[in-house]
Parts: sequence; C-alpha cells; structure tokens
Amino acid sequence: MTDFGSSESDRSLAIAHWGEHANGGGDRLAWELTRIFEDAPFYVGWRDESIEPPDVESEQLIQGMLLNRGLERGGLARQIAHLIGWQIASPLREYDVVVTSGNEPLFYVAPDDQTWVAYIHHTNRRQSDQITEIESTRFAQFQLLFHYAIRVLFDHNTHRPDLYVVNSELVKRRVERYWGVPSDKIRVVYPPVDTHEYDPTDEETGEYYMTLSRLDWHKDIDGIVTAFNELDQRLVVAGDGPERERLERMADDNIEFRGYVDEAEKSRLLSGAKAFVFNGRDEDFGIAPVEALAAGTPLLGVKEGMTQFQVVDGKNGYRYTRTDESGPSLTETVRQFETNGVEWSASEIAAFAERFSVDAFHDGMQTSVDTAVSNADVTPAWYEQYESGE
Repeated sequence: MTDFGSSESDRSLAIAHWGEHANGGGDRLAWELTRIFEDAPFYVGWRDESIEPPDVESEQLIQGMLLNRGLERGGLARQIAHLIGWQIASPLREYDVVVTSGNEPLFYVAPDDQTWVAYIHHTNRRQSDQITEIESTRFAQFQLLFHYAIRVLFDHNTHRPDLYVVNSELVKRRVERYWGVPSDKIRVVYPPVDTHEYDPTDEETGEYYMTLSRLDWHKDIDGIVTAFNELDQRLVVAGDGPERERLERMADDNIEFRGYVDEAEKSRLLSGAKAFVFNGRDEDFGIAPVEALAAGTPLLGVKEGMTQFQVVDGKNGYRYTRTDESGPSLTETVRQFETNGVEWSASEIAAFAERFSVDAFHDGMQTSVDTAVSNADVTPAWYEQYESGE
C-alpha cells in the first residue's frame, strides 16, 4: 500500500476542514492531519488564522462576497454558504486523494477517480440522537420540519466518500443508523490527545475536584454545580462559554470558576486534582477526560456516550447516572470516591490513556488512507498482466 506519510508516494493528497472555530477538538484534529501528511495543502471552509498554531497555514476554500457574508453571519446563512461552497470546491479536484474533516464537506461532489476519506466528529445531533430535546422548545413542529429537511439533505450526501473515519464506536453506530452508511465503510480512529504532555508527578494531589469544558448547555455543568452545592468539597471549573454567568450565580462558595486556562495551567490543575468530573450529554468522544487520565487523575464520569467507556469502575474512577433512580448520583459517587479511592496508581491510570495518543491517531489515519486508496482502485484484474509486462 502507498505510504502517504512518506515522501515516496506518487499520489497527491489534500486535507480539507469544514472551518476553524474556537480552537476546539475538531480544529486540533484537522491540524494534526497536516502533521501526518506533511506535504499536503490544507484547505478550510472558513479561516481564522488567529487560532492557527505556528506550524499550520490554511487556505480558505469558500470564496465570494455573498458566501463570505453568510459564513460571518452564522446560523442558517452559514450552512447555506457551506452547502453551496463545498459542492465543486475546485482546488480539491486537482488531487488524487482528499481527506476531509467535519460534516459540511459531505456536500462535496468528488471526481470519480479521486479517493475520498471523510473524518466525522459527530452526526447532526439535533436531527438524530438529540431530537427529543426539541419537544419542549417553542415552535417545536416547525423545528421538526426544519430538522427533517436537514436530514433529507444529508441523506443525499452521506454515501459518497470511499471511507468514513469516526472518533468513537458510538459515532460509528450513529453514522450507520442515521446516515445509512454500511459498517464496512467506517473505521474508528480516536482523536489525537497529547498524552505525553501530562505527567502524574507534576503536582502533588490537592484538596479539590476539577471539571473543564466549554460552558455550554450540552456539557451540563449545571449537574456538577448542583451536586457540589450539596458537598463539603472544593470544585474548580475551568473553561468559558455562554453559560458561565448563570452557573456562577447558582454556585456556592466552595466552587471556583477559573475561566480560560492556558495549556501549562491546565496541565497543573489536572495533575493536582483529586479527581476529574465530566457530565457531557452523550459525549461523542470527550478529550478533557482523557487529558485528566493522562495526568494520572481518576475520572468520575456520567454513564453515557463515550464517557462511560473511559471509566473502568473502581480502577481509574467511577461512573454515575444523571438521575438517581437508575444508579448512583454524582453526589453519592463523590462520597464513594472519598471513602474508597481507586485501585489503580496514577501511572496505571496514565497508561490507560495511551490508547488515545497522538501516535495512535497517526497510525490509524495512515492505515485508513492507505486502505481507502487500495479499495478504490478500479484497475481490471486482467489488465494487471499488461502493466507487469507479462
């Protein structure tokens, strides 16, 4: 198979990411793709060079005054700009292989002789596994009609890549169920986590618990704050977002909000925490919990989504449920942790996180691209004898 990670490949490859925003997990994954395929040009639907790392330089793919205005405006206007801008995407058509990141590039109509590998971070959540969230909203019937239209759009665009790569077994299941993609066209490659940047020996364990995420509704920091309001334990909340002011108003004095923290401070806080608490709703993957494990810190995670599989009960942490009726609550779980601790040492917890490392991501993506290229070869078997000179 062709090794696209080396200079020996005679095939050209490009990387295309839906759009840079907020220096989030999807952006970091796309930037890491440029480090695997070092000579590949990097295109983005829309660019924010202020958040790009020094070793990454992108080119904005969607151009034109009206489309750019839609990208800047956001919401439905941005989605329409992506729908129009990705279909032809002329610069991408010059390459033998394209690796895309995100959902919006699925509108791309690739040449038939091009190999296309699509990395998917999640399905359209409100149109699929989170559709029940719409029931209690205003104008629910009109929203359901809108989300149906979105599903129809994606139904016509989700069978085109040669291979899908997804960030967890959970998302693989969702891509099969909601998009109808056959299982054999999907590979799981976990997102790259800089596990080597964390060290269990960096800090002495302090007298605090920690959570870190963007403070949005789907991270459900409310549930963590409510639980710690009932506990005589200190909680540090790192991260910023639209929910911050409301969360600060509902929090008692034992809860401290740090806002955005840089990488050095994040590493120090994770290494020094008693345990990391994560309460995301049906999380697709969850990078912050893995960073905590890499720092040797036990994880108290909700028994949902991928989070439930990042916890091995009693060994590297404990799982809890969102409702008391179906299992131990977070409050009960913190008390259990205070009494029993966990079986694994900090170094054993950190070793568990290595399956999610940057190196594992590089290997997985290289293999996925090589496999897709091999499977996309349309050379008739009988023609091979002429190519070999027999």
